[in-house]
Amino acid sequence: MSERIAKRGPHGRAGIGTGERIRVMRIIARMNVGGPALQASVLMRGLDQELFDQRLYTGTVEPGEADYLDLRARDVAPHRVATLGRSIRPTDDARAVASLVAEMRRFRPHIVHTHTAKAGLLGRTAAVLARVPTRVHTYHGHLLYGYFSPAKTKMVVHSERMSARLCDRLIAVGTRVRDELVAAGIGRAEQYAVVPPGTELGPPPDRASARLAL
Repeated sequence: MSERIAKRGPHGRAGIGTGERIRVMRIIARMNVGGPALQASVLMRGLDQELFDQRLYTGTVEPGEADYLDLRARDVAPHRVATLGRSIRPTDDARAVASLVAEMRRFRPHIVHTHTAKAGLLGRTAAVLARVPTRVHTYHGHLLYGYFSPAKTKMVVHSERMSARLCDRLIAVGTRVRDELVAAGIGRAEQYAVVPPGTELGPPPDRASARLAL
């Protein structure tokens, strides 16, 4: 994707200049302990700093939640958006969009990459308003089953369908997640890339130790 942007940009827009780093704005509602926070941190650390200029925008964790940044990622410096968090509050959400638009106009990202449902909706909306060339969202799971009443689930599905139309690329952490989202009419199959979450494994035991442990 970065090569496509560098050459000519999506939708015919201008791409990245020679020698210019790709600016990535990563948005997540909150960095509570869990898979989304882990992946966002790994991406912030892992992408080549000579090629990418990254910023992480996030709200604060809820009372009783542990902050992944404090526990495991003190080296990742976040940009805090006070009104960006888990709870849905229309006034705060509108302020969060306005704040994100202002930040995008200052930072001028080539890519906005959103994580989690609420940040995905607000971040992609802000990216459209700020005319960010490329928009990416990662589905670490979904809220289609077992979270809300049927009426609220319909609202979630409608919101995700609309948000998917604002994206150049959708990422799912597994084929089942992708297939269930596509079956619900959220995005097109060709929009998706499946990227399983990485897991660090220790050194394998020798044969005798493995048989003993088994």
